Amino acid sequence: MVSVSALNENVINDIESYFKQQSLISLATVEGDQPRVRIVSLIRIDREFYVITGARGGAETAKVRQIKENPKIEFVMQVEKDGKIGNIRATAMATILVDPSLKSRLFEEIDWVKSYFPNPEHPDYVLLGINVKSYEYSTPGKPQVLRVDVNSRA
Repeated sequence: MVSVSALNENVINDIESYFKQQSLISLATVEGDQPRVRIVSLIRIDREFYVITGARGGAETAKVRQIKENPKIEFVMQVEKDGKIGNIRATAMATILVDPSLKSRLFEEIDWVKSYFPNPEHPDYVLLGINVKSYEYSTPGKPQVLRVDVNSRA
């Protein structure tokens, strides 16, 4: 018999196998009572998710202000397998990270960052940590939607 937590871990691993070091996602934040959606590059390093932002105003960009007011976010990414389309939808919490070594590491590892920021200490360089709480996974080519809580990891 397979345990529920083992099944969840298998589903989570399947879902997370679609994420590359950088994946384009549609990120939703909230401004007042209005959702705001934009396409961003989701960065995955060491099984952790990040978004680099702020090039047009640092901590005063709309996205950062919205996250400060309400850190609950969602994102969705289209996935494909064997020519069939599905999607991953994640419910998450975003936090502003100030760790200088992490900001430096991403500054060096992510190719496009240097074209937006002169150095990792630049005040407009804002690093967001994305802590996924749950996934909804529309398996490519199948009508089912799987929902799994990430906190249920073994």
